[in-house]
Amino acid sequence: MNKKNDYPRRKFLKQSVLASSLVAVSTSAMGATFETVFAAKREKKKIALIANIYRNSAHADVIATKIFAGIPTDEGMVTPEIEIVSVWIDQIGENDTGVRIAKMNGATLYPTIAEALTLGGDMLAVDAVLYIGEHGEYPKSRLGVKMYPRMNYLEQIFRVFDASNRSVPLFTDKHLAYSWLDSKWIYDRAQELNVPMMAGSSLPFAWRDKPMEHPLGVEITEAVAIGYSSLDSYGFHVAEILQCMVERRKGGETGVQSVKGIRGEAVWKAMDSGEISLDLVEAGCNAIRGKKEGNMRELESDPHAVIIRYSDGTKGAIVMLTGYVNSSWAYAANADGKTVATEFVLDHSMSYSHFSYLTLNIQKFFVTGKPTAPVERTLMTSGIMDAGIRSLVQDGGKERQTPHLAITYSAVGHEPIRPKASRPTGQSIGPWPPAGYEFIIPDAFKK
Repeated sequence: MNKKNDYPRRKFLKQSVLASSLVAVSTSAMGATFETVFAAKREKKKIALIANIYRNSAHADVIATKIFAGIPTDEGMVTPEIEIVSVWIDQIGENDTGVRIAKMNGATLYPTIAEALTLGGDMLAVDAVLYIGEHGEYPKSRLGVKMYPRMNYLEQIFRVFDASNRSVPLFTDKHLAYSWLDSKWIYDRAQELNVPMMAGSSLPFAWRDKPMEHPLGVEITEAVAIGYSSLDSYGFHVAEILQCMVERRKGGETGVQSVKGIRGEAVWKAMDSGEISLDLVEAGCNAIRGKKEGNMRELESDPHAVIIRYSDGTKGAIVMLTGYVNSSWAYAANADGKTVATEFVLDHSMSYSHFSYLTLNIQKFFVTGKPTAPVERTLMTSGIMDAGIRSLVQDGGKERQTPHLAITYSAVGHEPIRPKASRPTGQSIGPWPPAGYEFIIPDAFKK
């Protein structure tokens, strides 16, 4: 836990536990009896929210606030079918919005993770757990990787499940952990406790322009995913783009044999030699509407890449081209003998509505108990990025064998919710936020 700013969490929480117990029924329920209002609330799945930090535009805000206030989608606002009833926040600073939002909605803030899951009692008392372990102030490892305490907090969640002799659906945001050993421990512990678990990025549930999804059983020989920023911060998103597509190939996922992380001139050499398909990189970049016009190599001064060799011979690559593609994402592949490509599109309005579709998938998972995406995908992508960064930083760009990534799984049976349009439209792009939530608007969006 970060001690630098001395986050006054206990002070907030002592006030919040009492205040939340006094919250009245919303005036929007006028016309219904108190009994029917509370019955409706009881019918919703009760969710415990565990978050590193909850401030404007952090992942806790762009996911949990939609569960509190409504989910903006292309077709309109969706009323949540789940209810956050308890909250634990690691770092509560001056820019926190989570305490206020929880109080507004009658959710109780607790001083420990265990109490948030037991609602202050002795045993698990919620129907599902939402852990948003992204953002916050945490140190970096010797490899330059931000050491989010995901395993630490998930271990506390698992302890409550174990002590209660009962597990409930658990969603954890983004990669499982900052290191492979932690990621594998989390996966194994969830398996041991029979935890229905789902994890990962918002990118697999975002818009695709033009809309494209490989049919199950597609023949893929090579694929690339393209993004921007550093391997540590956004490389995981690009890995999830790649993996959510190639896992649909004939035979399903067979695992990864080796990974190689490279940077700078080594990336261009890999494209020139065919180690990374230049044709696919260009096809993916050309699918992006907002990329810069001009020569890729002149515009991109510091490319990064992770080269992936799958156990069945499929070739994959994650390519980071910040100076060329701007804040954009794409995918391209040789599939069934043809080159196909699509842009993965996010919503850059105040709504951040690509998180709406992630939230809809989380909700479906919590209501049905069935993940809409395999947790093995996120185990795989967590391992790929760990190995890629180690190859780049520790091995000087040499290929690293990855027998530990002999992970096999199938995409069959998973039914994700994704937008039907090519790009955000309708309520997805606003107006947002709803009345009463204007305080969550970041300065960048204020006029």
